[in-house]
Amino acid sequence: MKQAILITAYKDFNQLKRLILEFDHRFNIYIHIDKKSSFSDTLKDDILQMSNVKYISQDYKVNWGGVNHLKAYLKLCEVALTSKENGFFHLITGQDFPIQSNKDFRKYLENCQNHLSAFTMPSKAWAHGGMDRIELFNFYDLFNAKKTNKWIYLTKRLQLRLKFKRFIKKSMGQLYGGNTYWSLTREAVQYVITHTQENPKFLKRFNFTFCAEEMYFQTVLMNSSFKESINHDDLRYMDWATGRGGNPAFLDETDFESIINSKKLFARKLSQDRNALFEMLSKYRQE
Repeated sequence: MKQAILITAYKDFNQLKRLILEFDHRFNIYIHIDKKSSFSDTLKDDILQMSNVKYISQDYKVNWGGVNHLKAYLKLCEVALTSKENGFFHLITGQDFPIQSNKDFRKYLENCQNHLSAFTMPSKAWAHGGMDRIELFNFYDLFNAKKTNKWIYLTKRLQLRLKFKRFIKKSMGQLYGGNTYWSLTREAVQYVITHTQENPKFLKRFNFTFCAEEMYFQTVLMNSSFKESINHDDLRYMDWATGRGGNPAFLDETDFESIINSKKLFARKLSQDRNALFEMLSKYRQE
């Protein structure tokens, strides 16, 4: 039985290749590249020649906050599920890095536990309890917020002033939110995909929401029999406190001891232009 690594990326493709090399024959890798990215056929062929890369595509134009990010994840899940040898699934980005050795990853395949952060909405963890993400029209797929969020902000402000709210059907169940990235059993991933295929209106309701990928898997699984099998430790090491270069912060060599003592599976996020943390973690994983 193998583990599937599902990766979304949009830049730093040399870093992506380096990340792929950290995984051995016990892993199958599936990749989605943002359709907006400059990604040549030559580079695609180069990555596909790496032994454990099974799939790479540019199906969706992914704007930060837009629903296409979620759709890219669902597509990767669908493709990875076609291989019966994939028993456990990890969702990461091209800027993440594994912490534990490939051998140590195996215990997560064997313990049949789902690792997904999830909390009920509304939640104090998010502004407005997070309800504005789904009760308002959020136009992140129409406008690239990384360039300008003027129109997104103005349309949202107008809706708030008018006290407008989109209807949420009771059939959606209790809404849940949490961190995007997870490590799930094959059975849990299959349940999400089957639910999506059998309930197309459920997925459609997440159009024009903000960061649908931070609610979708949580809401589907926490309203199912899988709720009792979910460990809310998502196994990701992230720094939300220092704000070094982003949110979460970009990690560097000063974080090494905290990372390896965290017992997490992945560190998020790294930049190869900034530090020596790659080599330190890679060496640690081999010991």
